[in-house]
Amino acid sequence: MLRPGVVWFGEALPADAIQQAMRAAESCEVFLVCGTSAVVYPAAALPERAVAAGARVIEVNLEPTPFTGYAHISLRGKCGELLPQIIPTPRTLEPLV
Repeated sequence: MLRPGVVWFGEALPADAIQQAMRAAESCEVFLVCGTSAVVYPAAALPERAVAAGARVIEVNLEPTPFTGYAHISLRGKCGELLPQIIPTPRTLEPLV
């Protein structure tokens, strides 16, 4: 039986993946927070790191989270519906200004 490439609830994230994600959060210009409770660490620390490093944070979620007050833009709705409206696709590659 093959194991899927996922981390199940209660399992630890691979340390190298966490470190890589932290570095990416600390060096990005825009950080998307999508469909999360923002309470499960260490992943919940990623947007905090991004804000601390000067990134603009956009939260897309059905409900407010503990991070909502720190987000530069907070959108309420389903990620599958809102993300296509705010992220350019190959057909609509125009600047998001």
